[in-house]
Amino acid sequence: MTGALTGVVILLVLALVVTAWYAVAARRSAGHEPGRPDHISDEVTSGLMTELRKWQAEAAHWKSTAERLQRELDQR
Repeated sequence: MTGALTGVVILLVLALVVTAWYAVAARRSAGHEPGRPDHISDEVTSGLMTELRKWQAEAAHWKSTAERLQRELDQR
């Protein structure tokens, strides 16, 4: 009987933990809709766009360097 009682208690504790976890998640996500950006999405997008601009500028620099070197080789 003690083993069955222990099993029931463990099952109830697990159910309580899952219910509490769900309640916390539901409370934290209140006001958020899927597909609608929030302040974190804006920060991430802004950071990614900044990095993209840096990479594009660097790519343009190396492309112009390669073109310049190719012109110098062609003049020889």
